[in-house]
Amino acid sequence: MRQMEAGRISLFQTMCMLLVIRLTATTIAFPFMVQHESPSDAWIGAAISVVTALIVFELMVRLSLNFPNMTVVQYSQTVLGKFLGSIVALLLILFWILDTAVAARAMGNALVNAFMPETPALVFIIMSVFLSANAARNGIEIIGRWSELVSVGIPLTTIMLVLPFRAMDFQNLLPILPYGFGIHLKRSVVALAIFLRLSVLGMMIPYVHNRKEILRYTRYAILISGFLLVAQAIVLVAIFGPQATNSAVPTLQLVRQITIGEFFERLELIPVAIWVLITVVNMAVFVWASALGIAQLFNLNRFQPLVYPIGALATLLSILLFKNYLEQVLYFKYLQSVFVPLLVLGVYALLYAGFALRKLGFNRPTGSVTPMGLEAEADENK
Repeated sequence: MRQMEAGRISLFQTMCMLLVIRLTATTIAFPFMVQHESPSDAWIGAAISVVTALIVFELMVRLSLNFPNMTVVQYSQTVLGKFLGSIVALLLILFWILDTAVAARAMGNALVNAFMPETPALVFIIMSVFLSANAARNGIEIIGRWSELVSVGIPLTTIMLVLPFRAMDFQNLLPILPYGFGIHLKRSVVALAIFLRLSVLGMMIPYVHNRKEILRYTRYAILISGFLLVAQAIVLVAIFGPQATNSAVPTLQLVRQITIGEFFERLELIPVAIWVLITVVNMAVFVWASALGIAQLFNLNRFQPLVYPIGALATLLSILLFKNYLEQVLYFKYLQSVFVPLLVLGVYALLYAGFALRKLGFNRPTGSVTPMGLEAEADENK
């Protein structure tokens, strides 16, 4: 049987792709900090989300490894039957398309607000979506290589968090827990919702070399991105105090504090360039996963013809969903933190329930399908 996706990626490339996906939402805009009720200890909610994400993805990856040659779209139909499994798979695909649109709009808004207020956000959105769709059309192997390249920017971003050390006042991190612990549980859901974007890993696992180590590298990605999330929250509050939650692009405000001697200024161009590249690779992963998922769902022979239509749909949604930056802030703070956990965790809870019933000896669901797009040959490295 012909494979729809013949590419393969290494464990390191997989980790880089997960880092890119997670850091897209925090490198510049950092929505977790927006209008935070208790900015002095916002890092606590960030840390809670990291621990929760480790538990959630431990379960997700272990489930996927029970179907090593199948994507989540394929084994959903095997576990739940063709009808219910198709609905579950379609929900995940729609989520990935929506996330592509949200990422594109976030980038467009940030560039307009910070640098080019006279330029329509649509210009940046079209350019970034086209580049990501073009990468997605070339397959996961190309995306994996690009993720390795852009991940070089992550250490640079980390260094920039340390450079304005003299401007930091760690008294801004006090008091700790002035409103109790409950508020941080609520805010941690905002950060967890962003972590749940990594659910696209369910489409990537069948194409990873040495899959038995995928869980370890997933933990690395969550811990590294979680460390940067917590560190960024601490640094922003240490420098700006309560005002850190009022900026549309707080990380840019942070980098503008940095000067090296009398020669190097305007260093914000560096994180912006990194962020644009990271966002393009991030969107490429979601466009690829959406196109491949639709092709597998409807038993098509190729996913490539779907890539540009999905990119066009994401572009349209990015314009229709939000009228302005404020609406996107409200989406991050209220809507995303509710529907994303309900959708992703609900889908995987249903899959686990179906898998448990199968393990208990119930018959295979009627109408379940065999994997298409991957050969079921033995893989000594899986």
